[in-house]
Amino acid sequence: MGRMGKRIVNKNKMIKQILSEEFRRMQKLAGIITEDEEANDEQKLQALREADEETQDQPKEDGGGLIDISAGPAAVLAAAAKIPQDVLKAGDTDGKPSDEKVTIEKGSAKAGSLEPTQSEIGTGQSLDDQMTNKFNALDNALAGKNLGPGGGAPILTFNNKYVLDGHHRWSQFKATNPDAEVEIANIVAPGVNDEKSALGLVHAILFALYGKSPTKPFEGENLFSLGKEGIKKYIIGKEVTDEVLQKLVKAGKIKEPKKELAAEYWANNLSDIKKGEFPRTVMPQTVDAGDTFIAKGETPPDAAAGKVNYLNPKKSDVKENIQEVKRWKKLAGIIKEEQND
Repeated sequence: MGRMGKRIVNKNKMIKQILSEEFRRMQKLAGIITEDEEANDEQKLQALREADEETQDQPKEDGGGLIDISAGPAAVLAAAAKIPQDVLKAGDTDGKPSDEKVTIEKGSAKAGSLEPTQSEIGTGQSLDDQMTNKFNALDNALAGKNLGPGGGAPILTFNNKYVLDGHHRWSQFKATNPDAEVEIANIVAPGVNDEKSALGLVHAILFALYGKSPTKPFEGENLFSLGKEGIKKYIIGKEVTDEVLQKLVKAGKIKEPKKELAAEYWANNLSDIKKGEFPRTVMPQTVDAGDTFIAKGETPPDAAAGKVNYLNPKKSDVKENIQEVKRWKKLAGIIKEEQND
């Protein structure tokens, strides 16, 4: 390593020590540090960022990343559960505050063009709702409106194609109205290049923001294992209300209000359904985690700000956030308004 490289590393270590010492943190919070020192804080933070960028190819100081989102949902689910939440929320203090900004963009796509990432879709949460118009599921599928209770929700996707969350809602569109233009919420983030890493990212977001990413099994039989004839047999053996049959006739989906014709129609639409790679028990469930943003197709503010630490997270990423300290001091009246402009 050259003389310049050594100076950079030494400078990096010195700044890190200054910013991480416990007594300095307490001094800041108490307002003991002088105005000159406070004015230099931003310069020190910028120097730390630059030093981190110049030395990013060196061996990681604490063993490297704790999770790898590209490993898929099962691996991330297992790893993220063991990582402290403050580490998973250290995306803005890891030396690169803006490198992990997540965006969820609303759009639309033809239901039949979407592909599942899940390998299990339960008949109890899919076909049964259509056959009885539960939660107005048939009405909304025919109209291309969001499915589910409380006004429903868009389908979470990656690359405007792969379903990440909302498989049972998507399968209902596929069964009843595959040509419908349905609302999707497409997730975009640096370092997320395929549907496998997108699923891992969703788990990381839920753990970072809510401290959990619960999963659950499907209900009924697995649509993927039934095949066309199996789906027809399943429908014939269940209740299909007359209301549903009449609405299918009115929508031009079947010619007569007969269960056999409805079974044939639904089975035909589902016969070419592609099986995803991952079982439901490792798939993210945003609503069950307590999320109120992703489930509505919105980006959680902390994820949009880059606070979710999903790219090579390390324990050392948890550092004092100078901007946050200044904000609290401003609120406390320790720093004057004009000093922060």
